[in-house]
Amino acid sequence: MEFRRQERQWLTHLLIIVGLCFSISQTGEEMLTQVVGKSITFSNPTKQGGSLLYNGGTIAVVVKGNMDSSYRDSFKDRIQWDQQTAQFTIKDLTTSDSGMYVVDGKGGDKTTYQLTLYEPVSRPTLTTACNGIYSVECSVKNGRDVTLSLYSGEEILNHTSSPDLFIKLSLPLEVDKENRTSYRCEAANPVTKENVTFHVPESCMVNKMTDNDSKRTRQSLIITVFLPVASGVVGFAFYVKKRRKRDKPDPSEREQDVHMYEELSYSKPKTNQENHSFTLEQDPCYENPEGRSVYDQIQLHRISSKVSTA
Repeated sequence: MEFRRQERQWLTHLLIIVGLCFSISQTGEEMLTQVVGKSITFSNPTKQGGSLLYNGGTIAVVVKGNMDSSYRDSFKDRIQWDQQTAQFTIKDLTTSDSGMYVVDGKGGDKTTYQLTLYEPVSRPTLTTACNGIYSVECSVKNGRDVTLSLYSGEEILNHTSSPDLFIKLSLPLEVDKENRTSYRCEAANPVTKENVTFHVPESCMVNKMTDNDSKRTRQSLIITVFLPVASGVVGFAFYVKKRRKRDKPDPSEREQDVHMYEELSYSKPKTNQENHSFTLEQDPCYENPEGRSVYDQIQLHRISSKVSTA
């Protein structure tokens, strides 16, 4: 009798344990991650109807194959229910959609989902310098769970992260100029990643010049720099010489001017011929030659010459 009582107690305990295990399996929790702007589908079906809850509040209900999603304005136009798969989907996700979701089936099936939304990670940027050694700084805008890492091939050289979302993440790297290894800077969060590959550029490599290279360099410098300058100087000198020659007066013209000056200075145009007696002093237009212009004196000389000829 006492044995049967113990047997019943053991059986009761076993049923309790089985029931707990079944209950836990029916109310399991899944961790989900997704990118902002995408959609998420909850795998637990509600073929006989059910509801979708967000942080404890109902946001959609399915009754007899019809869904009502008017419970919350922020979700009502973004929740879909597939009649074939009986699964809920939320589209056009935003960062504020992160939280706990529960799919509660009418048959008692209940599944909890913890959803975390992430912004797409930014592409890293490189700042380089080439002074003795090739130095690089890789940086990226920080975000939720963003990690910045530096790789040489598949080997990770360094990495960093920060809970402060208002700073930039950065990693410095110094490389010998002769090093031809390829490097990679990678920014990643749980759903996206961006990377930039780089190596020491040819312009930063150390070049050992031979004597012939040095000679060719000097020749190129002479051709490209000194010859144009010398040509310009010669051309300018030729221009100045030609300008001076053009402005210089003709010697024959200068001699004629001197001769005319002498005639005007020393000749006294006066005539007393028969039947045509005439002197400049008798001309009513005559004035003292002093103070007259060369043109006036030339005109007087011409008049005198005509009178004398006549």
